[in-house]
Amino acid sequence: MSCNRQDFTFRHRSSIATVLFACALALAATAARADDAKVVPVAPPEGAELAYDVPVPTRLVPEVLDLKTRFDDVLSDEFTAIAEDRTTEDITALIDAGRELAVATARVNDSIRAIGELDVTFGIEGISRIIPAESALRDTLFGWVVWHEFSSTPARGMMRRFESQVDRVTGAGPAAGDLAEQLAAVQSQLSVAVKEGDASRIAELTPGMIERAARIDAVCTSAVESASRLVALVDSLSEDSGELLQEKWVEARDAVVATATPAAATGPALASMSDVMGLVVELGEIVGMSSQSVDALSSAPSAEGMVYVPWTVFRNDYEMERRLEYSIIGRGEGGDHAAGSEQEGQGAEGEGGHDHGHESAYVGGAVSEETRARLTSVLPLHVEANALLAQRAVEYTSTVVGYAEDAIEKQYLALERYSDDLGQDEKAEVLEKVDRRFRENMEFGVARMLITAARDEMKTARREHGAGPGHESQALYHYQNVWLHCLNAGASAGRAEDAALNRK
Repeated sequence: MSCNRQDFTFRHRSSIATVLFACALALAATAARADDAKVVPVAPPEGAELAYDVPVPTRLVPEVLDLKTRFDDVLSDEFTAIAEDRTTEDITALIDAGRELAVATARVNDSIRAIGELDVTFGIEGISRIIPAESALRDTLFGWVVWHEFSSTPARGMMRRFESQVDRVTGAGPAAGDLAEQLAAVQSQLSVAVKEGDASRIAELTPGMIERAARIDAVCTSAVESASRLVALVDSLSEDSGELLQEKWVEARDAVVATATPAAATGPALASMSDVMGLVVELGEIVGMSSQSVDALSSAPSAEGMVYVPWTVFRNDYEMERRLEYSIIGRGEGGDHAAGSEQEGQGAEGEGGHDHGHESAYVGGAVSEETRARLTSVLPLHVEANALLAQRAVEYTSTVVGYAEDAIEKQYLALERYSDDLGQDEKAEVLEKVDRRFRENMEFGVARMLITAARDEMKTARREHGAGPGHESQALYHYQNVWLHCLNAGASAGRAEDAALNRK
């Protein structure tokens, strides 16, 4: 039996691999590349009950969980430090600028009113009184106003421009002050969210904060332009004033000049705030993904003492590390640091596959070199953790496929009434029939092909894993594929065994 069994095994397995390869490609959603044929893993629909899953023994969980927890701790610490230390200064500067502009424009308003109190020929509606002198009245833009008349400059045109610029400057103050108070209120909410480590709340508050900050900057910048024009008009109007009135004009000029000061701080503060908040939001989302991975390994074991890791953990870890590398550390796309290896293949297809991730904008410009170094140092931890899980999946599923093959072979031999008492010709005829049954069992061919693909993917993952910095996300991508191949191989092996046991 041993000699014939060996001959049978070599003959029927090689023929199955040849005959079923084309069909198995279709069943397993393969992708044909120019230089070779690569089996692309199919991800199951999220939430679907799996026909086969990989049990992880509880003895392996602590080591894997320790690696993931160490990664999560560093990530969380960096997020907290950035959120607490770098979100206050710029926001406060913008709030202060808005409030400062409100005070400065109020001072302009008071100084113009003071001029009106001294000069009965001067007046702006809503700011200073208009007092008629004798019967010298003129119908002007302001109503009935007594005008100065200059030999060199028409009074009406100058006063129209003067009134317009005064309105622009003084009108900017209340708007900036109101925006400053709104931003201050949101800043208080942000402080609470930072203390609680609520990344979702921080992300929720950020767009409104940046919008208000941008509007404060726009109002302050606009006030600078209006102030410049108003200063020129003040200089012109004050030329022929008396000594007492001249002092009031100087005070008015100084008040107008002061309205330009807040804008010096708002531009840089807005740019820095936008960068930091973008970093905080992105890092907060990554921290959330890291926590999900830790939680998945922290679940209680099943009755038989096994832990079942959702396949989405592998997708989550790959996408998390890819975002961390590209959007924050600055490797490859979007960054200005050393690029990692390019993505191979197309990734897992179907629901929950590789395309579920999204390319985040690069926000690493706001990252200090110290933070970048700390984040880079922990990138290998998730790779090591998932390597242990992937290795378990390959070893366990290879055994499952092997057991299924043994059971199928035993069933087929029984169906064909194989016996050591048969003659050599009869044995050969029976084994040929068994061989044909194997060729007809499509699921068995798929199972063998997929577990082979899983082992090949494991080799690729280890190669990327050993390549060092810049290859971490690539290694995780291939470890994800290893897990998916094993899920599909185990499911196909189960269906193949059922098909064999139900054959007559």
